[in-house]
Amino acid sequence: MNKVKSIHFKGYKSFSDDNYNNFNEIKNVNVIIGKNNSGKSSVIDILEYIIDSEKFVINERSFKTIEIGFNITEQEIRTVFPENTSGGNILANNHYEFGKQFIGKYIRSKRFNRGNNFPEYVYSENQNNVFKMDFKKYWDNLANQYILFFNGYKFRRLNSERNITPEQKNPQHELLFNGEGATRLICQFITSSSYDEKLIEETLLLELNKIMAPDSIFTSIQIQEIDGVHWEIFLKEKDSKRFPLSQSGSGLKTILLVLLNLLVIPETKEYKDKRIVFAFEELENNLHPALQRRLFKYIYDYAVKKDVSVFLTTHSHVAINVFANKDKAQIVHVLKENNISTMKTISNHIDKIKILDDLDVRASDLFQSNGIIWVEGPSDRIYIKKWLEIFYDCKYEEGNHYQFLYYGGKLLAHYTTENNQEREELINILTTNRNSVVIIDSDKHNETDVINDTKTRIQTEFWTNNLFCWVTKGKEIENYISFSDIEKAFGKTGLQQCRQYELFQEYIKDTDSNFSCRKVDFAKKMRDSISSANILDLKVKIEEIYKQIQKWNKV
Repeated sequence: MNKVKSIHFKGYKSFSDDNYNNFNEIKNVNVIIGKNNSGKSSVIDILEYIIDSEKFVINERSFKTIEIGFNITEQEIRTVFPENTSGGNILANNHYEFGKQFIGKYIRSKRFNRGNNFPEYVYSENQNNVFKMDFKKYWDNLANQYILFFNGYKFRRLNSERNITPEQKNPQHELLFNGEGATRLICQFITSSSYDEKLIEETLLLELNKIMAPDSIFTSIQIQEIDGVHWEIFLKEKDSKRFPLSQSGSGLKTILLVLLNLLVIPETKEYKDKRIVFAFEELENNLHPALQRRLFKYIYDYAVKKDVSVFLTTHSHVAINVFANKDKAQIVHVLKENNISTMKTISNHIDKIKILDDLDVRASDLFQSNGIIWVEGPSDRIYIKKWLEIFYDCKYEEGNHYQFLYYGGKLLAHYTTENNQEREELINILTTNRNSVVIIDSDKHNETDVINDTKTRIQTEFWTNNLFCWVTKGKEIENYISFSDIEKAFGKTGLQQCRQYELFQEYIKDTDSNFSCRKVDFAKKMRDSISSANILDLKVKIEEIYKQIQKWNKV
């Protein structure tokens, strides 16, 4: 729906007659999240009525208003205002008339039915006062032209109640919104010369494995007559026997139905060369969180690549983690209070927390970031992020895929990874997040020096719990900074490399006399100058941190 800027409606089912509920913009993926019976499916109904004229006519008395917002193009202005319209043409007498000012402006069109079973649009007065009502008949004409835009669109829906069952072979292979027809559709593509069977046997199978692996890897998908009347879908798993789909779980069927909609439906005669708007309801049903993440990521990548619009209804907190920080996705919270449903686009962290509260997801029910990197202070965070970027072009985002927490030097003595009575006075950091890495300055003065008891204890506890602990090979984290990078940042020459056990504060005092009291400012100044110089064991340790982040975010 790349031309549609917004959608507004009111007066449908539990949504109030008095106030508009809005999609203020349409993105590639639009996640509608809320409790059961909050009104999520009603929003999908409205989308269907906008695109499907027949559904609109059947259901037009069930809602009060539907309006669609568009940005006006120059071509449309020229169409609405003929050149001989007084003041209407864009260029007249070598200067621009008022028509020019409407290009790019926002107009809302109201969809309605005049009793002739053909829904039309009319210009709706809204906040744009630039539209002069003297020309209302022209704006109504423009609004009615937008119906032609939807002629090139089709709507596909996958209901929350769905299934794939054995079916009789039939030339009518329509895939219904509840999954009925899926077996016939696959049968037609595999057995009919009108279609290319490779779309099922190769493409669909490949994409299925992208989502299912590593839990399952399938080597073939086939169709077979089972009783002389019905056809059944069979899958063969790697190193296993072939099995009928009817004996598999509903999660696998859900994934197959999503792929049939995304990959196969667009190749059928009815949908060929049409722009399809997809709406999938509660895909998380009977799907493990890891599979949910992989499926949601697949849908996002598909929608962005194909530049299509996908609407997802869900009450899964996994969707918040997957889509919250995606540029081409948005989350809309549907909330029902006193039997009245409302919609709100989520724009900040507090709104995300309110969704979790609405879904009754408690902080103890989930780890709110995928992993934590414990560092002594904020300057360490700056260096670690930069080194991850330099050495491994790190694609993972802080705040989404991992998070930093500070333990502040001597406060480390108050933390543990153990949970026993002997250490009940200590704070168990694994209750914050089971996925943790800790980075500790050795503070050693020479090769034979040893780290203190607290650091030794933390290091041992992390190793015992199969967690990564990096005790610096140099005295401090700053000992890993290359002298050439310092020269670049401060415009100096003739520096030597800071020695392994040298106190960095003494080393840098002639270059930056304020270092000791402004370590964060120093780190920020260094950030753009830091290169891939591999000092001591730096690259090895950064690689291990990167591997840990990968493991935390395994899809």
